[in-house]
Amino acid sequence: MKLYRTEGVVLRTYSVREADKVLVLFSRDLGKLRLWAHGVAKPGSHKRGAVQPFCHGQFLVAAGREIDTVRQAEALDGHSHLHTDLVTLTRATYACELVEGFGVEGQPNVQLYVLLLETLGRLGTTGDDPLLLPAFEARLLDLSGFRPELKTCLECGAVPDRSPLYFSPLMGGIQCTSCHTGDDGALTVSLGSVRTLESLRSLPLDRLSTLRPDAGTSRELTRMLRNTISLHLEKQPKSLSFLADLTTFSPKA
Repeated sequence: MKLYRTEGVVLRTYSVREADKVLVLFSRDLGKLRLWAHGVAKPGSHKRGAVQPFCHGQFLVAAGREIDTVRQAEALDGHSHLHTDLVTLTRATYACELVEGFGVEGQPNVQLYVLLLETLGRLGTTGDDPLLLPAFEARLLDLSGFRPELKTCLECGAVPDRSPLYFSPLMGGIQCTSCHTGDDGALTVSLGSVRTLESLRSLPLDRLSTLRPDAGTSRELTRMLRNTISLHLEKQPKSLSFLADLTTFSPKA
């Protein structure tokens, strides 16, 4: 039986049988994996701590015909801080759900892996920021091959210098007022929102606090990013509706 080792982040788990779980793992070198973990729901399981959602760990895996099996698991960072409050837990769940949705079975994406680890490490800590999740969303789209064109109009190629602009998730970018085709899915947005989204794609996460969009810009950012995400996933992420409800109570949601 072939054995291999991999480092990864547990995106989520689901129960099978009485004490077994299947892990959805995002591996640094193998991409998205589904792994069977025997007996990890038992209180005395040595693997139990390393197979919880958000856990960053090392895994020894046995290859199988239909599904590979976790033989050993060691937690490197359980990210226990993500479980301290409902808002942080939901934001982390949403980030992992997006990686599961955009990740490809068996296809590594090291940059996305590093982004996920840094984001999970910052959520709910002093390194957190209201723009952390939008920055994660923007970069995830880029790293998954769905980078919207924000610098020039999709139709005429002009560099926009005034509002309003029209952002089309379907076409993958912006149109100026002269070229707007009446696409029903296009969002009317300001030039400031487009430039803020550009900054979110490249600004180091520890410098997000230098951006301070007003409430209107924040709403437009959310619509641009989440409409694009839902379009490419062909569904709304399950955790998104609950996350939206939490916005009422916390600006970081």
